[in-house]
Amino acid sequence: MVGAEHYCITHHMATCSAAPIHDEKGNVIGCLDMTGLKEEAHPHNLGVVLAGAYAIEKQLALMRSHKLIDATFDSIHEGMLILDHNFVVQRVNEIALRILNIAPKEIIGRHIQSFVDFDIIKEVLNQSEPYYDVEGAFYSKGRKIPCRINAVPVMANRKTIGTVITFREERYVRNVVNKLAGFRAYYTFEDIVTQDDKMKKVIETAKKAAKSDCSILIEGESGTGKELFAQAIHNYSKRAKGPFVAVNCASIPRELVESELFGYEKGAFTGANKEGKPGKFELADNGTIFLDEIGELPYEVQSKLLRVLDNHRIVRVGGTEEKKLNVRVIAATNRNLSEEVEKKNFRNDLYYRINVIKINIPPLRERKGDIELLAKVFVDRLNKYNNEQKVLSESFIKRLKDYHWPGNVRELQNVINRAYYLAEGEIITEDYFPENIERKNCEEDINVTAVLPFDVIEEKNIKEALRLAKGDVVKAAKMLNLSRATIYRKIKKYKVNLKELSSLVETK
Repeated sequence: MVGAEHYCITHHMATCSAAPIHDEKGNVIGCLDMTGLKEEAHPHNLGVVLAGAYAIEKQLALMRSHKLIDATFDSIHEGMLILDHNFVVQRVNEIALRILNIAPKEIIGRHIQSFVDFDIIKEVLNQSEPYYDVEGAFYSKGRKIPCRINAVPVMANRKTIGTVITFREERYVRNVVNKLAGFRAYYTFEDIVTQDDKMKKVIETAKKAAKSDCSILIEGESGTGKELFAQAIHNYSKRAKGPFVAVNCASIPRELVESELFGYEKGAFTGANKEGKPGKFELADNGTIFLDEIGELPYEVQSKLLRVLDNHRIVRVGGTEEKKLNVRVIAATNRNLSEEVEKKNFRNDLYYRINVIKINIPPLRERKGDIELLAKVFVDRLNKYNNEQKVLSESFIKRLKDYHWPGNVRELQNVINRAYYLAEGEIITEDYFPENIERKNCEEDINVTAVLPFDVIEEKNIKEALRLAKGDVVKAAKMLNLSRATIYRKIKKYKVNLKELSSLVETK
């Protein structure tokens, strides 16, 4: 507008060029105006104003975009670092600062080599390909922080112009993995069904033990529910939100026990994972590890387990660096470990270390009152699952009570499951009681006086073998398929007098 084009007379001496400023939705949020004397009016004034308004709109959009990017950058649940082509840190998000426990000025503008293993970054650049989920560590203020690292090169015109690094603390990754892998305890003390006074005392002891961080040894026959107690102890303790990792020591091949428990570094042995692998102790960090059948643990591994229990640190196979862990150990066995210690099959120092609090679960035959109770509980669970209303007959219950249950609660549950699904009507009669159990009962009633303790049989065999071998211990060991060390240990155990045995052979 020039001169008299203005409505107001006082503005007739001026020239004005104006353009609106819009937000991202097209709403007018302002106006850019250029005013001067009408004698100085120029045909390009409006173009300049339009260009200015357009530039302001673009700048506002860019600012909003930067805010969105910043918000996104800081909302990622991983630490993130952006490096330039010289590996100097250009940007860092809040999570990274929190993990490294540093301020922005302490990392921005510094070379990444001062914070992380640089070999990982160099591999990314050499290959020009991203690396995902690599095991590494950041170093900050004299502290080592084990992490899982992703590194992705930023390419332009087929050249690497920078690198984006994302990372998570290894303990956080382990927690996620544990949840996905099912490393958690499902049972509580409420799941232990009993009306036996002895069993109730065992439960009270276990509850007291759960509140401490002491190592616990659970002894009991197979099928008594040792893992059930271990899970209940974990869920009753302050570690309930942490992982519960169960390991059956008897099921792991002897040569793999150490790597399975403590993990291994990359290239530790032939066939090993090229990136290494954490062991069960690492996976149980901040939680509980349950070592079932610990009596089966190889003697040479027992000393290493003892060291872990003493200093709460592990060294992976093929590694040199110690990792500090916070793990509570619950061990279980169906053997008498004190006897195994006497037989030199189990280290006495490890036995005393795990046996801070001992929980001895009585077998089912010693709590007859629980047999009917447990049987009815198992039937009720099956009824709910199958939407039926089956019940146990009195004759079936009597059969249950008359049996001595060498397989304990596990065997009882299997018998109930079998009878439940075989029974056609609503009443489970004695007809569905397993025949093999009846035969066992009969055989045990007939031959009970003929059964000899294992030690007596073993002693007789050793003496007979030595007699036949004319006192030659090596020959006797071969006859019995025993090692020389084992037969000497047995000779000492049973106090066999070799000289006396040799004289008897010569006399005969």
